[in-house]
Amino acid sequence: MNFTLKQLRLFVAVAENASLSRAAEQLAMTQSAATMALQELERQLNHPLFDRVGRRLKLNAWGLWLLPRAQKILAESYLIEQGFKGKSPIAGQLRLGASRTIADCWIPELVEYSSRRYPQLDISLAVDNTHSLLQQLYQGRLEMALVEAHAQEKWLRLEPWCQDELVIVCRPQHPLAREQNVTLAQLAACEWILRESGSGTRDTFEQALAGRLGPLNIRQEYPHLPTIKRLLLSRPWLSCISRLSIADELAAGTLVALPVAELVLTRFFYFAWHKDRGDHPSRMALIELAREILL
Repeated sequence: MNFTLKQLRLFVAVAENASLSRAAEQLAMTQSAATMALQELERQLNHPLFDRVGRRLKLNAWGLWLLPRAQKILAESYLIEQGFKGKSPIAGQLRLGASRTIADCWIPELVEYSSRRYPQLDISLAVDNTHSLLQQLYQGRLEMALVEAHAQEKWLRLEPWCQDELVIVCRPQHPLAREQNVTLAQLAACEWILRESGSGTRDTFEQALAGRLGPLNIRQEYPHLPTIKRLLLSRPWLSCISRLSIADELAAGTLVALPVAELVLTRFFYFAWHKDRGDHPSRMALIELAREILL
């Protein structure tokens, strides 16, 4: 096969725009030249890549298979070009996602460290819960995410980063705050404020309790940790939160971690990316930086 980078670039542009004319305009080609280039690519591959739906082009099964591979080839060709121009391959924009717990605890230090080590790298940050970040990875809207929950999707590549511990917390005035050991039965009798469904924190908590307790009395669910912490200070509720996220409150005594011997609430933070999208140099560099800041 003798397909060219120009043909692959056109294919990706058509896939992203669902329109041959818009792709041709984006690449400064005439529509007739773009049509011929796409037809020649399909001829060389011996398969059509799009279903024609009126004036729109929709990726078929072969096109969906080719798209991430074409994107990988184009990304590598760009890096080769930049490298031989004397420019750092660790440059440009990296679209990074982070779960809210990780964003609160680690992202400011990671971004500051990255800006000193790789000043040409621009990190574009999306903060959301783990479930939403994995969707964005699958859709190609992120190059990498830092997440809390271990997922099983076949397209997903996960690498452990560091360990975290969740704790059951309440205000010092809560009836359980002075207990030497809190039982699951005591937890079941309490009112709770928790992270929203889809968050890694919530997933870890529910997995630890699965089959051991009936439904909890959940008074509120919030995606934002500052809101949960503020409500814990004024309500006789319990929550399950990363120990890293409330280190200052625990040290000051404004929140108390309950000793629950029956629960093991350790978990890992993970680097996550789509395994079909290649070894992005900026992503690999950021992984190494993230590991360095733990030392």
